[in-house]
Amino acid sequence: MAAKEDRRRVFLLPQRMPFVSGMTNRYDDEFPMELEGMVPEAHFAQAINQINNTLTDYWPCFFCVCCGYLCCICTGGLSLLCPYMCISDAEQYTRTLIDRINIRPCFKDADIQWKLVKRCCRSWVEISIPVKPQTHDPVVGAYQTVLAVPIAATSANSKLYGSSEAVV
Repeated sequence: MAAKEDRRRVFLLPQRMPFVSGMTNRYDDEFPMELEGMVPEAHFAQAINQINNTLTDYWPCFFCVCCGYLCCICTGGLSLLCPYMCISDAEQYTRTLIDRINIRPCFKDADIQWKLVKRCCRSWVEISIPVKPQTHDPVVGAYQTVLAVPIAATSANSKLYGSSEAVV
């Protein structure tokens, strides 16, 4: 893994109104230009759609959120605990999903790391990418049959080394 200063960050900002905790149930799903050539757009779309769907699935219903906000003055903010518990679950499941996204070969091989960041009543999805895209040599780690040809033979009785197929 590269050092932190050798990485660029791409931010996927929220697209909906955040809850008091800063979480929102949808993040920008437009393919960032910085990821071009590093990961196929289809893999990015699948990952961000899974994140958005997980947040939406565990997000509290509209009635629960409205009751939480409307009753917060009378209850001293305790009414916000009900929707907060659901949103906390949504955040936990999303972080678990992002951990699984990070170990997918398409992102792991390109050294792309996803992270859900929550700070001071705001949140966003951060994608960390290497400054210089890694180029992978397709031969490294693969077995290949190579025909080794001798450079020169000094006499007719000399033994030729490397004249047969070898597995490298």
